[in-house]
Amino acid sequence: MSQQHTPAPWTADGYHNEYYASISVKAGGRGVCAISSAIKRPGAESAANARLIAAAPDLLAALEELLPAAARSIQGTTDGEPILQAARAALAKATGDKP
Repeated sequence: MSQQHTPAPWTADGYHNEYYASISVKAGGRGVCAISSAIKRPGAESAANARLIAAAPDLLAALEELLPAAARSIQGTTDGEPILQAARAALAKATGDKP
């Protein structure tokens, strides 16, 4: 897959308290996305969401590298097939391809 997303690394930082969260995800000092929440919800949840978003490019790269090796290692078995299907579906969701 050719990279179409903003290159890694991405970072997440921001502000949150008991009632409001404003978290930004940046790459190379430029904004990738922001998460703002003004509902009565713990700010820690928004921070966790931002960390997950910031990890997305690294997770995608790791999955792209891991999937072929995993497929070869379970070839001829059925135990790992559900995991491979889930990994392929996640990769397709991230890249916009069909699983």
